[in-house]
Amino acid sequence: MTAIIIFIGLIIGLNCIPLLTKMTFPRIEKIVLRLLIVTTILFLIFVVFEFSGYKLKGLHTFSTISWTFIISTILFFALFRNTKKKILTGFLLTPLVILSILTLILGQVVYEKKIDETNKISVTTGGFLACGEIINITQTRLGIFDKQVFHINNLCLIGINRIETVKLDDKHAEFLIYHDGQQDSENPYKYDVERNNVW
Repeated sequence: MTAIIIFIGLIIGLNCIPLLTKMTFPRIEKIVLRLLIVTTILFLIFVVFEFSGYKLKGLHTFSTISWTFIISTILFFALFRNTKKKILTGFLLTPLVILSILTLILGQVVYEKKIDETNKISVTTGGFLACGEIINITQTRLGIFDKQVFHINNLCLIGINRIETVKLDDKHAEFLIYHDGQQDSENPYKYDVERNNVW
């Protein structure tokens, strides 16, 4: 609740900046508006893809888009004068800013490694109620996306810093998962998975 009050106070404070300065910056406003439109469209497109299991390649690609969207939104609130259009835009942007902050906190890729030519294994942060980090096996799709083909979220391991592939064939895969040892004393944790018609 405190974070929501701070966020609302920040938005109100940023909206008061144009009232205090009494100056306009038309060239900067045009650049900020274009940047805001582009980053909003990109953010919405990649959020839809992410909910469908397609994550952008790279550890920091999606977070860079999210941060650019948040910063351009803050600049929009700080530079533009208060009008009906700005108020309406603010009502539309506020849920998207909250969603972008949540995507920065939850589901961030903290480790990634190739298993073979077509498959990668990655570790993402869990949600608020998750007991540990989530392990995903992904395959490259459409050139810029990693499609999740297998999902492991029941291991309750945190601080995963390395995953070694012990065995990999058409029917079976075996991994050694190195972690910080807080949730489970077995380190490395041995995990076996059947590949039959799964990935």
